[in-house]
Amino acid sequence: MNIDSVLVTVGMGRYQFAGCVLFGLMIMYSNVSPVTYVFTAGDLKYRCMVPGCDSPDPAERTYDPEWLRFTTPFREDTGLPRKCQRYSRNPTNGTRCAPGDFDSNASELCHDEWVFEDIENTIGTEFGLMCEEQKWKLSMVGTVNNFGQFIGIPVTGIIADKFGRKFAMVFCAVTSAIISIIQSFSVNYQMFLVLELLTSIVSSGVYTVTFVLAMELVLPNHRVLYYSILECFYPIGAILVAFIASIVKDWRLLLQISNIPGLLFLSYFWLTEESMRWLEMQGKHDRVIDVLKRIAGINRKSLPVLSPNAQIETTNYDDDNDAKYVNILKDVIGSPTILFRLIRCSLVWIAITLVYYGLTISAADIAGDKYLNFSLASFVEIPACLLNWLIMEGFSRKMSLSCMFILSGFTSVLYNLVPDSFLLIKLSIFLISKLAISVAFCVIYMLTVEIFPTRMRATLLSVCSMIGRVGSMLAPQATLLAEYFGSYVTMLVFGVTALVAAGITMTLPESKNIKLPDTIVEAERIGIDRLLPENIENS
Repeated sequence: MNIDSVLVTVGMGRYQFAGCVLFGLMIMYSNVSPVTYVFTAGDLKYRCMVPGCDSPDPAERTYDPEWLRFTTPFREDTGLPRKCQRYSRNPTNGTRCAPGDFDSNASELCHDEWVFEDIENTIGTEFGLMCEEQKWKLSMVGTVNNFGQFIGIPVTGIIADKFGRKFAMVFCAVTSAIISIIQSFSVNYQMFLVLELLTSIVSSGVYTVTFVLAMELVLPNHRVLYYSILECFYPIGAILVAFIASIVKDWRLLLQISNIPGLLFLSYFWLTEESMRWLEMQGKHDRVIDVLKRIAGINRKSLPVLSPNAQIETTNYDDDNDAKYVNILKDVIGSPTILFRLIRCSLVWIAITLVYYGLTISAADIAGDKYLNFSLASFVEIPACLLNWLIMEGFSRKMSLSCMFILSGFTSVLYNLVPDSFLLIKLSIFLISKLAISVAFCVIYMLTVEIFPTRMRATLLSVCSMIGRVGSMLAPQATLLAEYFGSYVTMLVFGVTALVAAGITMTLPESKNIKLPDTIVEAERIGIDRLLPENIENS
């Protein structure tokens, strides 16, 4: 008897609803570590304190007083005061504060005291990472975080295969919370950076493992809807991080408040069940039956009589035993069509992660309330999850992905052309760009799955995803370009990258309405034949 057949009998009910809530909370928490660094290592608006002009009382100082123009040089690209430069004072004028008291042709550096637009404690203010030349250290935190994800995703997969999906989910979530709490007590930048790497490695696989468990709770014809609902929990985690950061405005408290609830996920050892398919692969047939009985009991359905000694058939989503990495590598190299397709697909993944994570980070740099802007940029991912289904149903895979790339790229370039005085218009354009790239992120998963043969599908999807992390590692550094080449460069890079990716996407084969290819020969013929023989899906 097939597990899905038994699930038809026990039906959809309270068990699936409770699972949706439990796994949704876990998915929500899985987005805490990837975004917290935006605020813990965020760059602030500040300027030099000007003796004789600024009040001796720090509480009475303002970031942009009337006299600032003749005491402090301003940046031409942003219109903001230089962070660590002020005009030299004429030695004969004492401590007066008048235009003639300062020499606009000579400037000096300040290394002692600053005036901030908002009172906020970040690792930059606490560890002395001030001035433009130190900003790379703040950007490095984001790169390290994404590098940790690059390492952690395959490591978590190994843990999940050996010790179980549920164990990997709970262990990684709780361990990540513990490391993040310890990180809040960092005494220097180096300690903070090492712990940032560790918590990113540990937490990176929580999202994937949770989805594997969640999808096994529901029938195949309900999985798309269930997936869409669960996906909506993910941006909520980022929104909550921004909300907490806006209240506490202290990086230590932010890490503690955001991660202490993560310790409660230890209860998932008792509240959730292990993956039925993993249990079956381990030969634990009696435990599979126990899980099905529990589902039936909570849903108040009768369960067919199952013998503990009878093996339950499962749909094997993993590669066959002979599909080892070495053999897959040989097959890919032996097929120029598949190899070239893998290279192009990986380039698209790099582009999409660069733009997606770059826009996420840049949301905090938009003029206005950075917490609100970041929350809005995260919130648009919710309608993106729901819009994704409509777009893929109405258009082909290539057209869907290319159009979203073009929309994101065009709006990123347009963002630079709108004057800063039109703040609401600029924010709307930015959110459209983020919405488009979020939809593209959903489409690329589907397209990647459909253009590779069954035996190497999971492996090549993982390869594309891992290579794509190069883009997410570059994203924090892309925002650093504004310090050296002007504020417009960052969005221009995102726009050009998205437009180039749209062109590369059009060279990939179309995969809508064809059966998933089982062999390399079938996969090679995608794009050559309009529809492969016997590959039309019955809908």
